Amino acid sequence: MQSEVDEIIKQIPVWKDVDNLQVEHLAGLTNSNYLVTVNGDRFVLRVSGQNTVHLGINREYEFEALSAVSKAGIGAHVEYYLLPEGHLVTRFINGHHLTLEEYRTPENIQRIVKTVKRLHKLPLTKAAFSPFRSVESYAEQARLMRVPFPAVFDRLLEQMEKIEQEQARDTYPWHRFCHNDLFFVNMLDDGKIWFIDWEFSGVGDIYCDLATLTYAYDSPDSLPRELQEYMLECYFGVVKKENWTRLEGMKYMLMFFTAMWGLLQQGMQNEGLIRKVEGFNFLEYANVTFEAMKKDV
Repeated sequence: MQSEVDEIIKQIPVWKDVDNLQVEHLAGLTNSNYLVTVNGDRFVLRVSGQNTVHLGINREYEFEALSAVSKAGIGAHVEYYLLPEGHLVTRFINGHHLTLEEYRTPENIQRIVKTVKRLHKLPLTKAAFSPFRSVESYAEQARLMRVPFPAVFDRLLEQMEKIEQEQARDTYPWHRFCHNDLFFVNMLDDGKIWFIDWEFSGVGDIYCDLATLTYAYDSPDSLPRELQEYMLECYFGVVKKENWTRLEGMKYMLMFFTAMWGLLQQGMQNEGLIRKVEGFNFLEYANVTFEAMKKDV
């Protein structure tokens, strides 16, 4: 991997002849991330994972989104983007991930929702995201890769169909530009809230972002009920029954999407299409999520 990083660095014009350049490995599941210090300035280099097209990621569309959120001051400033691979260099944000205790405060929920509302006001992009279509696509690919499905999978699909029918009855203009992956690891706080990792961003359902906020720490109870109510109040003002109906439906779809993401990643790993991630088991992650979904079917 180090040789690949060195080759990518050579392709970045402003770094090519720099002598004082330090590289430090950071965390990452789908991609490999590095902190690069150049003459005292810090950047993040993302080396894009292989075969991300299976996950529905389009690097050209991602670049369009990155440019928009960078200009809006919601995402990190883009320094360089290498196509078609999608390797990315952004300015380092000297912030921290909120702890669960910090996250569970009305003040921080209000700050996060304020940033989400700014995001949802940005112009629509070419990219589109639907957890419903993603589940279908991931399932089709995972079956071909012979990944084991849960015994209740057909019942999970039936529940998904009911939720999509319910969504279709919603007359609120919920079709906006969304992040679609607002887990706590994709939020940074340096005095203001920033969002990172825009691979799944695109035009979709605002409730997908809101649902992710309730599930931000890989747990359905990341936010207790009263803070979910407050989150909806911050976003909509007056909270109605239909807001709760839509949120609960999208919480289910978020879990379904992440479980299928795990299954497909496991399938790609089995096929040798992606690297193994030390300390993370995709199939175990998927099965734990499926188990949590059983109560809803």
